[in-house]
Amino acid sequence: MARAMVGAALHKVNKNRHLPLYRCHCIRQTDSSNPLGNGIVVYLLLFGLAAALALLLAWLRERRFRQREDVIRAMLDGADALEAQLQECRQRMQTLKGMLVVLPEEMSERANVALSADDKVEAALKDLLAHRLWIKQNAETATLSQLDAARAALAQSGTTLQAQLDRLAAIAADLQRAQANAQSITPPSA
Repeated sequence: MARAMVGAALHKVNKNRHLPLYRCHCIRQTDSSNPLGNGIVVYLLLFGLAAALALLLAWLRERRFRQREDVIRAMLDGADALEAQLQECRQRMQTLKGMLVVLPEEMSERANVALSADDKVEAALKDLLAHRLWIKQNAETATLSQLDAARAALAQSGTTLQAQLDRLAAIAADLQRAQANAQSITPPSA
């Protein structure tokens, strides 16, 4: 009886031998015979790639434009700060000149010559004005490296001027001490 069952089963297996493996028609591999379907996919991929490239170029251009604006803004802010420092320097020098009046002429003559630097401050202000004019005329056409070099020069000038302002503050403190000492010394009685 076991042989009869095996024989019947072989007959059924052989009978179904010519049927395809997947009976469901909904599962198919992509059909390469449809050129319209493949063309659309290629065009969509190319369009997506072109759009991504256009967005990247627009972002890079905007970034470069923003960098240029930031450098120009920093240069103008640096010029404003330098002008304020120059005005402060001029004011401190005039204040120190007023303090020299109290001291004896022998002590104040050399300091008075050193503090007579209004022409240097004026020259620096004129140079700063020329720098601002350069910014106005060349900011749009100058390269970022030229703009960075100009900004660095302004920053260096500001640092140097700040050191001079610190030096003037120290001199003012010394003059105040000298004035206090000069006022505390009483002239000898005759």
